[in-house]
Amino acid sequence: MKNIMATLSVPRQFAGVRVTALVVAVSMFGSALWGAWATHKLVTLEKRGVVTVQLSRIMGDFVESEARSGRPPEETRTRIEAYLKAVEASTQSLGKDGRTVLVAEAVIGGTVPDLTTQVRADVAARMGALNHATR
Repeated sequence: MKNIMATLSVPRQFAGVRVTALVVAVSMFGSALWGAWATHKLVTLEKRGVVTVQLSRIMGDFVESEARSGRPPEETRTRIEAYLKAVEASTQSLGKDGRTVLVAEAVIGGTVPDLTTQVRADVAARMGALNHATR
């Protein structure tokens, strides 16, 4: 008696191509796609910019002007809280553009752009909108 399983050698094929060749081709195509995606991500990461903001000066100037304004303490506290929220929103919007925002006092040296004036203008616009909304 003949063992059919031992002598029968059916080549495994899919659409006329051996399965092992098909698996190798799909693996190579997947590796090429992954390589393109990883390269794109690395190039995008390399383009991220680092900027600084002098938060202590911005906030110190505002707190000093509020201290000299003669407003009641509750109103001053409310305005300072609103100002802090506006500063936070402004710096977060800088970070959404793909930038890394550092506090200028923490940067020792180098040529990092300082966006303090841009943040100050944005915060002033936000506070102006807040003042108009409360009237």
